[in-house]
Amino acid sequence: MKGICKVRIAAVLLMTLCGTGAFGKASAVEPHYAVSGIITDAETNEPIVGATIMLKDSYTGVAADVDGHYRLGGLEAGDYVFVVSFISYETKEIACRVAGDIDGLNVALRSDAEEMEAVVVKAKVRSDTEIAMLGAIKAMPQVSSGISAAQISKGPDRDASEVVRRIPGITVIDDRFVIVRGLSQRYNNTWLNGLSVPSTETDSRAFSFDMIPSSQIDNLIVYKSPSPELPGDFAGGFVKIVTKGMPDRNAFSVSYGTGFNVRTQFSDFLINPGSWTDHLGFDGGKRQLQESFPHMQLLTDPDRITDITRNGFNTDWSVRRITPVPDQRLTLSLARRFTNRRGTEVGTTTAINYSNTYKGITGIKNARYGIYSAASDQPIYINDYNDNQYSHNVRVGAMHNWAFVLDPSNRIEFKNLFNLMGLNRLTQRTGIKDVSSPQYQEQVEMLYSSRLTYTGQLAGTHHLTDRDATITWNAGYSYASKDEPDRRIVENYAGISDNSDIVEGLKTNNEHIKRYFQNLQDHIASASLDYEQTFTGGRIEPTLRTGFYGEYRYRDYTQREFQYNYDNLSVAERQEYLGLPFAEMMDNRWLSADRVYVEELTHPDYDYSADVYSAAAYAAVDLPLGPFSIYAGVRLENYMTILHRNRAAAPGYDLMTNDRRNDFDVLPSVNLTYKFNDRHQLRAAYGRSLNRPELRELSPAVYYDFDLFSEIQGNADLKTARVDNVDLRYEFYPAPGETISLGAFYKHFADPIEWTYCDMGGTLRYQYENARAAQSMGVELEVRKNLEFMAMPNLSLVLNAAYIYSRVTFNKGEVVTTPDRPMQGQSPYVINAGLYYNSQRLGLSATLLYNRIGKRLVGLGKSNSINPDPNTLIPDSYEMPRNVLDFSISKTIGRYVTLTLAVKDILSEDIVYKQFPTFVKDGQTYHREQVTRQYNPGQNVMLTVSAKF
Repeated sequence: MKGICKVRIAAVLLMTLCGTGAFGKASAVEPHYAVSGIITDAETNEPIVGATIMLKDSYTGVAADVDGHYRLGGLEAGDYVFVVSFISYETKEIACRVAGDIDGLNVALRSDAEEMEAVVVKAKVRSDTEIAMLGAIKAMPQVSSGISAAQISKGPDRDASEVVRRIPGITVIDDRFVIVRGLSQRYNNTWLNGLSVPSTETDSRAFSFDMIPSSQIDNLIVYKSPSPELPGDFAGGFVKIVTKGMPDRNAFSVSYGTGFNVRTQFSDFLINPGSWTDHLGFDGGKRQLQESFPHMQLLTDPDRITDITRNGFNTDWSVRRITPVPDQRLTLSLARRFTNRRGTEVGTTTAINYSNTYKGITGIKNARYGIYSAASDQPIYINDYNDNQYSHNVRVGAMHNWAFVLDPSNRIEFKNLFNLMGLNRLTQRTGIKDVSSPQYQEQVEMLYSSRLTYTGQLAGTHHLTDRDATITWNAGYSYASKDEPDRRIVENYAGISDNSDIVEGLKTNNEHIKRYFQNLQDHIASASLDYEQTFTGGRIEPTLRTGFYGEYRYRDYTQREFQYNYDNLSVAERQEYLGLPFAEMMDNRWLSADRVYVEELTHPDYDYSADVYSAAAYAAVDLPLGPFSIYAGVRLENYMTILHRNRAAAPGYDLMTNDRRNDFDVLPSVNLTYKFNDRHQLRAAYGRSLNRPELRELSPAVYYDFDLFSEIQGNADLKTARVDNVDLRYEFYPAPGETISLGAFYKHFADPIEWTYCDMGGTLRYQYENARAAQSMGVELEVRKNLEFMAMPNLSLVLNAAYIYSRVTFNKGEVVTTPDRPMQGQSPYVINAGLYYNSQRLGLSATLLYNRIGKRLVGLGKSNSINPDPNTLIPDSYEMPRNVLDFSISKTIGRYVTLTLAVKDILSEDIVYKQFPTFVKDGQTYHREQVTRQYNPGQNVMLTVSAKF
């Protein structure tokens, strides 16, 4: 079934890609013409990126690209008046007779230093330039921040996770998940092209941003204050990603990059056995269980058990030692724009990208501690491991978008985004485990994971000119899957004497050769309809917005667990068997029902499926009152979850239950803006939002995380968290493309959801719990400024920083480790800075980027009392601050070719996690530090050559 889904999606993509040629045959028609040229600053002669040229009294128009070029097509012969405008520039009208294509209609705009009234643009203009992005953010009623494709192209960022960290108040963890304003990924929501996307993780509510290559992003906006048209399920930020749509002109580009990680390229690399399709991002069937694979608990026939033990699984246990080839990255993109016989402007954008990378991290310290020993002033290790981890990552991505401008008032878009990511990872672990008696251990995890996402959307925008109204609709389907076939964990151990010598040879316990299979599939069908109308002619011209959103989501999660049992072996046979290498242990002479056989440990209750029905409606009004504007409204949301699971105690029995949850929420919001003049404005906002438990967080399924050497389980009793948000921000726009803003925010949480752990008889298990309440407050600063005032016109500064303070309130009588602590996942401060150099004369650009986050709470500790005694608790764990410095330099060679050198993480500081135990001895309090995890990721060097035609 999983293979069929992949084939169907691939077929859809193939058909849409082939459609490019079919539409291309209906290109330019004789009676239609185009006007093109360059829009520049009259004083500096610099191109004005994002300036618009429109037909007067029409919604037809385009925006200038990064070089100031524009092309307005689809014009019939006749007389026209073109209106050319941009923020802080005088508007110019040009009368022109069109009797054929006009190339060279250049326009120079003069800066308007006087106050200007706000300009409302009803046309679809470019949003992928820095100036266009800042103009859009300035006009939005919400508190928001964003980044454009133009700024993305100046840095070495490869995917959306690296792009989004350049936005004020944003932190990225695990190179995938976004934290906004110090709040963990579960408090954020992500939509792609106007519709929701499924979680890509099995054990958390999160969207993996590393699945969207940066080359496919048109713009990315983070909304930080609620408003009626935004979904209510976010508290930190709502991230809206828009992929590239209508191109401005025909273009083709190709980019090839090669590079390496300095800690990987010059060292030996170990890799799991796999199949040739690993290089395409998915398993070719070598690791998969057959769909008809029986439940082993139900088998009694010895011959059948022997056959399955010998032939039912992949028998290749060989680990290869290789010298990894340098990283490879390839991107192809094609943009076409033309007019068909009916006079419809048609645009299509296609992009295909592929990457194949290796990363090896050795010497990873991975420890877990018990209660710190006050008597000896020494840490007490429960686990003290040293890990070596080798990862082979493959990503295949494709984007295929169509845009149709039917006439000046009607536009339809069809967008498709496909990503497939494969991870082949081997982890070797050695060290000490001491629960009841010390043991020396050697452990190995062989993991292969394949993640697939597809999102398809059909959207339309229609302007009703007689009513000054706009109707926008969107219908889409999203699919996400995560497949982990045949994850193997093997554990050897040996006893240790008091002087830490190994006193007996390594053994493999029958509970410690395990194989896991898990699969997650998410299907989301959604649709939205939005209506906007401005009522003109009166002293006050309000704008009414209303809309509906509906979504159906289906999830299916399955997992199976097996182990090898050798209880039937004699004592002498066991001694021989346990001393063999893994590959020889899987030889057929040992594998049979009367010797070593596979038994299944799968629990029926760990599988689940779910149906989620979501419906929302909103109404809002935007009231312009001179320099003051009010945007207020309310959103109604109904959210029903039905979780299906089998509560039977053993396979073969069905005791299906349906856990139903239904929430109805009223979410009011108000956003206020006061414009002192065209360059200065003040914002204030209040809104209520919420944070619902994710399906996996409600499920009782248990998953063993090898990195954490701990189990993870959901909690069916979780409550929905509700959040009240208050924002205040001052914004200053010194010049086009520049901004300086200073803001403050406050959030109050009722029933916030956090990740805690408990001791399950020597096994650590993480689960989710509600605290009683929490509050978070902070300030943010954003600066985007050209340094021309310092006689450096080719240099620009981008600086953003946030300082955040939060505290959690607990229920009376609740057992806690730290009564006065911040919210989990919070960084108390975030600093991002960038210096951008760009010389058109030299064809040279360079970027220097810096990032630092403050000490962040990642793991809650453990206490056995309501009033925690520092001598009897296990402290919380923190991720320590780290400085990250990235550099890239690009040189244009001729008209088409650009050469780029990028170095990421130049400082290559260790990633460190620590606990801070305290103890009281002889009436004096002592403070100590102990490292729970530490490793060095190494620098990444990449050389890229690209060509654009």
